[in-house]
Amino acid sequence: MKRTPTMKLLSAAAALALTMTACSTDSGAPADPEDVSGTVVFWTYPLGEADSASWWKPYVEEFNKEYPNVEVEVVLQPFGNREDALTTAIAGNNAPDVVYFNPDFIPRYAEEDLLMPLDDLRDDWDDFVPSSLESMTWDETLYGAPLLMQIQQPYCNTEALAAAKVKCPTTWDEWREAAPKFKEAGYYAGEYNAVSTLNHGFYVYLWQAGGEVLSDDLQSAAFNSPAGVEALTFIKEMVDKDWVPKEPLTVLEPLEQSAVGRAEVGYVPGSQLISTRAVVDPDLIEVAPPMKHREQVASGSVGAWSIFETTEVPEAAKAWVRFLSEPAFIEEFNDFTGYLPPRESLNDMFADDPQIADGMEYLDTVRAGVMHPKAREIIDTIRPHIQSVLLEGVAPKDALAAAEKQVDDLLARG
Repeated sequence: MKRTPTMKLLSAAAALALTMTACSTDSGAPADPEDVSGTVVFWTYPLGEADSASWWKPYVEEFNKEYPNVEVEVVLQPFGNREDALTTAIAGNNAPDVVYFNPDFIPRYAEEDLLMPLDDLRDDWDDFVPSSLESMTWDETLYGAPLLMQIQQPYCNTEALAAAKVKCPTTWDEWREAAPKFKEAGYYAGEYNAVSTLNHGFYVYLWQAGGEVLSDDLQSAAFNSPAGVEALTFIKEMVDKDWVPKEPLTVLEPLEQSAVGRAEVGYVPGSQLISTRAVVDPDLIEVAPPMKHREQVASGSVGAWSIFETTEVPEAAKAWVRFLSEPAFIEEFNDFTGYLPPRESLNDMFADDPQIADGMEYLDTVRAGVMHPKAREIIDTIRPHIQSVLLEGVAPKDALAAAEKQVDDLLARG
């Protein structure tokens, strides 16, 4: 049985005592922690139940047993308008020392020489899942110390499977075969969210079809290809045949108000199981491997700690990030929040939760997005053209050609 949050917090001191011992023996750690001083301004965000500055207090206190002269100022930021807040802080010379980043933040700030390289921060990077490090690497330099991994876990509704008399599909062809049977049984066959990030939508189908968003040299669009047309045609087929609900094409619904939350969908292409199981009966969930066409690809993300190069307390900032990337803290954090650990030595930590453990088997199939300084602008450029296909009947080939021209113009502007 999993520990309750209260029990987890009470156990933090014991577990993290081991962490600090590990910190003191890490080859990258300062010889004498008492020589390290200063205030580390630490920007974090609501990460599962780690959603308040008070949540971090026992961990800061444990860190201070080793680094008594370092003050960690925990600043809990909202996810909304993250980029605007960072831009304002940087422009005002008030950038945080340590910040929580997802992969698509790395290229932009690294290109502006605002991030500290972290390759030498630790001597055990080989314990981290390779894809977690790759997603935080730009121009062959590591800029983020991974904390968590996410996989948008596909699953089937067991009642829908029984009603439709089908097995949970694992390929495009199997899903196409099952879709009309789900519909006949009174369920949606799947879901396509057209207003969220393309990292969890069009890109996933593009990658599964064997395509890429950008060329290998990142200088031009690559999605206007046979694979891109096939992927967008597949998505259009879902919509045209009413195999997916209409609302997510235009509205970002709260989970509990959505067809997925109401357990009206036979095959859910991607879900955060922790939040989904708070709404959907876990007994209705049959976890499935990531969908495969030419390639097997799951969407997901990585969360990591980065250090701004502008910090005036680099040794203190590095000490804090070393602490946050130790096995004991990563295990405590992910056990508490339900995210997946990026360290391979922790791959059995969810052995008592088979649904989450099954997802960990597929972390090597996760693609977190496009690594490019303009990744978010590229998404904003492509999305309206995807919408034009799904809502206005534009041909996939024409929409992708129009999007290609705009993305190429965006990239040419440097």
